[in-house]
Amino acid sequence: MTWLNMAGLACCAASLGTAHVCARLAFGQGVNLLTAATTRAGCASLILLVLLLSRGRPWRIPPRQALGCVMLGVFVVGQTLLVQIAVKRLPVTVALLLFYTYPFFTAMAASLLGDHRFDRRLALSLAAAFSGLALVLGVSPEALDFAGVAAALGAALVFTGTLTFTPRLAPGLEAPLRTFLMMGAATLMVGTAAGASGNLEAPTSIVAWGGLAGLSVFYGAGIVGVFLLLPRMGPVQAAVVMNLEPVFVAVIAWLTLGEQLSALQAAGAALVVAAVIGAQVKR
Repeated sequence: MTWLNMAGLACCAASLGTAHVCARLAFGQGVNLLTAATTRAGCASLILLVLLLSRGRPWRIPPRQALGCVMLGVFVVGQTLLVQIAVKRLPVTVALLLFYTYPFFTAMAASLLGDHRFDRRLALSLAAAFSGLALVLGVSPEALDFAGVAAALGAALVFTGTLTFTPRLAPGLEAPLRTFLMMGAATLMVGTAAGASGNLEAPTSIVAWGGLAGLSVFYGAGIVGVFLLLPRMGPVQAAVVMNLEPVFVAVIAWLTLGEQLSALQAAGAALVVAAVIGAQVKR
């Protein structure tokens, strides 16, 4: 079952990677951040609503559990905004690499909470995956903006909180309902901000519509899958597997947009895959 869950999470990483490529098309055609954030969170909520209605089970939501889901929605919004601040102040590859410190933070948080042992094999797997990502993203040393670094690391910490505290803030709810309430709260918050600021705008071209639609559907499917599989895999193993997401971004951009994929990047991708597999192999 572990390998089946890992394969499912790898598919989620591929879906989220595809969403990033679609986002490039959408943003390149003038789609703004708040519009994109609203539609992608809304699409995730819609997918979960359809899933919940198809199950036909009654919704029992104690107020305390609902409050926990709203807090998780705040985490989702916070991560989105911090990532975008980082991307604006840093090279995109540097911002992404710093964000992907979240598997380290997740492993440390789970260890402190007594949920997972931070042993040598896990540390080596995380270090190897991070090194591979540095190669895939083509990051080079340069002077960095402090605020941008702080935003990227802040986003990593917020996502760590989302992964680690999702089962703790609303333990009495099943994963589909908990995730629906979380994403619904995020949609309401971002959508309200977009509408109030006048930034909820329709795309102006077919390419923009296609990019926004692709971003919304692939993000929605990917993020829903992540949080449905999270209770089965645990936050640490889920974070390790999600190191594959930037690899999929590089490969999909190479296949669809004609972006360059060097031998060094390919070697980095292989290192990430090996690290992910190594973290799953039992002694």
